[in-house]
Amino acid sequence: MDKASVETSSLETEEPENEIQSPDTGQETSVSVVVWLCVFAIIVVGVVIRSNLLDLLFLGYDEAMHFQAARATNLADVMQASRIYTHPPLIFLFYHYWLILGDAEWFLRLPSLLFCVPALVFGFLWLKELLGPRPALVGLVFLTFSLPMIHLSIVVRGYTLMLMFFFSALYFQERFFRKQNLSTLIASGICLGLAMLTHYATAWFLLVIGLLATMRVLSGSLSRRSIFSWVVLQFSLIGLCVGLYLLHVKGFVNSQLQVELWDVWLNSSSTSQAKLRPAAQALIHAADYLKYVAGLNPILMGCLLLVGAFVLLLKGYRDSGSKWIAVERCLTVILPMVIAALLLHYRLYPLGFTRHSIWLIPFTAAGFSAAAYPLLRRPGIIRSACCVFLVACWVYIYPYQMVRNTETTQTPAMAREVVSLLKSTIPSGSLIITDGSTRNMLEYYLVGRGHTQMKSLEGGFTEYQMGDYRVVTVPKFHFYLYEFKDDWDHFQQVLGEDATKPLWLTYIGFKSPLNTPQRLFRKFPPRKVLEKANYLDNYLFKLEFIAPEADTKKTDAVTLTDQ
Repeated sequence: MDKASVETSSLETEEPENEIQSPDTGQETSVSVVVWLCVFAIIVVGVVIRSNLLDLLFLGYDEAMHFQAARATNLADVMQASRIYTHPPLIFLFYHYWLILGDAEWFLRLPSLLFCVPALVFGFLWLKELLGPRPALVGLVFLTFSLPMIHLSIVVRGYTLMLMFFFSALYFQERFFRKQNLSTLIASGICLGLAMLTHYATAWFLLVIGLLATMRVLSGSLSRRSIFSWVVLQFSLIGLCVGLYLLHVKGFVNSQLQVELWDVWLNSSSTSQAKLRPAAQALIHAADYLKYVAGLNPILMGCLLLVGAFVLLLKGYRDSGSKWIAVERCLTVILPMVIAALLLHYRLYPLGFTRHSIWLIPFTAAGFSAAAYPLLRRPGIIRSACCVFLVACWVYIYPYQMVRNTETTQTPAMAREVVSLLKSTIPSGSLIITDGSTRNMLEYYLVGRGHTQMKSLEGGFTEYQMGDYRVVTVPKFHFYLYEFKDDWDHFQQVLGEDATKPLWLTYIGFKSPLNTPQRLFRKFPPRKVLEKANYLDNYLFKLEFIAPEADTKKTDAVTLTDQ
């Protein structure tokens, strides 16, 4: 061995010692401890806030739907229920076993809160891999205190479970890109598969991270073995998506339910869009989404995301020297919004002020974290203080004020009062007409763990035997979507003689201005109101409908509710 080789070997053996003795190492360790304490404190505060809200509201109609599917007597019935409710089966299977432990409102919502904790932890870990620990704290604060994240953590839904799998998959995929360890790729694939079995929004998430990972493959930074393994995983996930589409989703496409849901989603936008161009519609819905998750001026939030995308572009190139990786980092923020806008344009999936847009929130958190990177990439009291002040202002202005000032009449006590009123007002054996949303509520608060007998009728009507009552639901999920007067022939055909006999009509108002009797009864056939009872905005009417052909000379008579 020559002298140069000996010197090189000596330098290589001495290098670790120099790293251990470096003052930067000790400083980084101390910062890491502080950061983890901040992570713990942020998540604890978020859990405390959510815990206090678990039993604030009564079980909503979507939550009651999950309860109905989960209470089925066996796994086969649970799987069948998931097909009816256009959701993949995993969350229903979980709640099927969770119900063994209890069925109170707060207890049914507890899993969402529990799933939220690892979602936040893995969200921080992914952002930490992407940008470093201090900028990742900004993203963690956003994820912890964004109102949709708080709300979805206290409802009987599968969104926090889905997000837990999302962030876990992102973290393990990032580790795979760095270390090219196949175990992390397998872990990422398992998380993505479970997410797909939790909610179908995962399909768009898979599309985004698949396109981003393709750029990483094109960068030449992965070995052939890693690329081959990644390709095998992609085909496996595509196979899962195709299987779920053919077995389940295909029946929902172009159905009446899809049309109704699109009407609701489009009407929830902040601006009338009848004459707007597709690009303008996409921008409006993107702004609605930013206001939904961030609460402040969507233009300001959009600018922050663009800054974050530019920062990721520069950082990606500086760290790797690869233009492909730099573009991939930049598109982590931009590409999901572009895909969401295209999905909206082709009416494949909603974007805007709706929980269905929550699949975008990991990438939004990355954008906000990256926007804070110039201030937090290195320790500094002044820069850190400025960032803490801005983040604290956002928390105070948006989530703190909203949660603090939350007042509602839509409580579990109200729901039980309505059911008590129904039992005391409507005689056993009576026929009750209602909509799908109210029927879901009655399934939980009237029937509970008991099982209802369902029979599909013509024209989209459905009949249920709920306890001592015969309940018939109209073809629409909400009464305000139902043109009752125009559908009289179907109604009379289904009910026969009962259509013009005294019957009960019941609905939950959900504190919606669309559910006032004055507005709803404009859509109803001529009628006589024989009896009326209500608790807050929840109504029970005993009606006798008059066939339109038997009353051609009169419009609706003045009724108790019209006065």
